[in-house]
Amino acid sequence: MQKVISLTAILTFCLLTALWAQDGGKDDPVRNPDGTYSTSKYDEAERPDDSYLARFEAQGVVDRLLKKNFDIILLLRVVSTNFPEKGWTEDYNKCFEGYKKAMAYYYQRNMIYARKELETNTRDIKALLKKVADDYEKDSKTILDECIDQVLALHFNEKAKADPAKSREILDNQIRLRIGFGQLDNGSFSNMTMNYELAIYHFRMAKAYGIKILEETAKPEERGSVRAKYQIQIADNMNRIFDKSKISN
Repeated sequence: MQKVISLTAILTFCLLTALWAQDGGKDDPVRNPDGTYSTSKYDEAERPDDSYLARFEAQGVVDRLLKKNFDIILLLRVVSTNFPEKGWTEDYNKCFEGYKKAMAYYYQRNMIYARKELETNTRDIKALLKKVADDYEKDSKTILDECIDQVLALHFNEKAKADPAKSREILDNQIRLRIGFGQLDNGSFSNMTMNYELAIYHFRMAKAYGIKILEETAKPEERGSVRAKYQIQIADNMNRIFDKSKISN
């Protein structure tokens, strides 16, 4: 009975090894009897250290990056889905697939290579975040520059200033404009210091204030068209995926 079990185990191992090799697994790390890993991806000068201390340190890095990268990938999913015309879909897919690969190593309890894949994944995520932040910075500035013209038009309208309701509207939008440019400044600083995720959130706030100003300063009959123009931006500012089937024309 024991021989039959042993023979079955050997055959199963050989079958799995063959399938793994056909699937490109020859480049994946192979667990050695001593708990270390070997891989054809690296020669012995470049293969990651897999000592006990390295595995211990890798565990902490993996735990941190699994959560951090997952949260950012969710953000990038919203962004790339809302703006497919920006060409970010391929970069997002690369980030998503890299994260999945790292997760596979994690579930296999291979912390050394999970860490390596997550660190590569982090670099890919950062590269895409920079593209998004740069684009959002331009959009924010464009929207707020348009707001300046609208607010100034109200400010120099003597009839509007004489109307208490309009006077209040002017003040509210002046405050919104100052806050919007403050968010733009904060986003630009975060972008410059390579804190791209934070920059994106600041630019979203800047755009939200700008769009609100454009709505408030438009003629009543034109406010619907202003909101329709920026409906995807409005959803994105709230980190929501806009349903393209509901686009207003």
